[in-house]
Amino acid sequence: MRPLYLDTAATTPIRKEVLDEMISSLNDFGNSEARYYSFSENAKKNIQVARERIATALGCNSDEVIFTSGATEANNLFIKGYAEANPHKKKIIISKIEHSSVRETCYYLKKYGYNVVEIPVDSSGLINMDILKKEINEQTLFVSIIAVNNEIGTIQNLKEIDAVCYENNVPFHSDATQAIGKIDIKLNEYKALNFLTFSSHKIYGPKGIGALIVKKANGIKVDLAPLFHGGEQEEGYRAGTLSNELIVGFGKATELITNCIQRNNDILANLEKTLLQKLKNKFGDYIKVNNAFSNRVYGLINLQFIGQNNMILLKQMSPIVAASTGSACSISKPSNVLAAIGLNSKEISYSIRLSLSIFNTPDDLKIIDNL
Repeated sequence: MRPLYLDTAATTPIRKEVLDEMISSLNDFGNSEARYYSFSENAKKNIQVARERIATALGCNSDEVIFTSGATEANNLFIKGYAEANPHKKKIIISKIEHSSVRETCYYLKKYGYNVVEIPVDSSGLINMDILKKEINEQTLFVSIIAVNNEIGTIQNLKEIDAVCYENNVPFHSDATQAIGKIDIKLNEYKALNFLTFSSHKIYGPKGIGALIVKKANGIKVDLAPLFHGGEQEEGYRAGTLSNELIVGFGKATELITNCIQRNNDILANLEKTLLQKLKNKFGDYIKVNNAFSNRVYGLINLQFIGQNNMILLKQMSPIVAASTGSACSISKPSNVLAAIGLNSKEISYSIRLSLSIFNTPDDLKIIDNL
């Protein structure tokens, strides 16, 4: 018996339609930067189709889609690249519940004199807008707020944050890795949200590919220092030969997931209801849901098994259910996200994350009875 996979917030399986296009694209194996011959030109066309699919899904232009190895690289590229290109401003504003690839990269800049301000959140993970308004000023390099939190699923009010940033003429970046396909984000509806990052492997696409969206200002390219040098690829932001097949899969996955947001949310909402009911029927008061609030995505449940150490519990239940304590990038550390919403160290040590797939079925969840 295979365990029930409930860790899609860490990574998702590749859906069949995506894999089929990836396999087909392997025939176009040429370097997309080479010229004249068909192997190259076909690869270039495939990559352009993927750019256009992502651009259509996110309401931006195709030449604003910069491919990276994933959201971690994309976050590093934006944060370090924008800081190096704009050295006169030394204040960075993030939230207390950022993914480690944002938080740790900003912390890295502290040794170069940057002041990193972390906006606190309430018990549901929403940032304190009054403190954001108080802290933002002419010395602020950028504001970076995660769109949907990866451990508790909190959906931030991006429009409200965008308005504050625009009023203060401060660029706004958001890590949208957990948001794509769950909430509709159209960048052409925002005034300051000019930078967005996300990964393919969270949306039923392949690992090893992601994107940084860099919106142009009236067609003018944004100054952003590259992490990698040695080529002119990706508008000069990211040198290196592009992975045709990964990009093709990424584009298809983005198109598929963003075309069915409401249907997918309905599926996840029903599965979540069934899963929680099964857990409560079996464990009763030993179960406490940490993210029992409305401003979150469906299908991501953070809960305590009271009195049970989460690492021991996950190991014991692994033959039946595959789950995690939270972010796969910070698995050995206590959750700063749960601490930020008010949980104490004991409550954090009891907590695990269960994240469902749109391809799960109610029958799949019957395995919970074996826990």
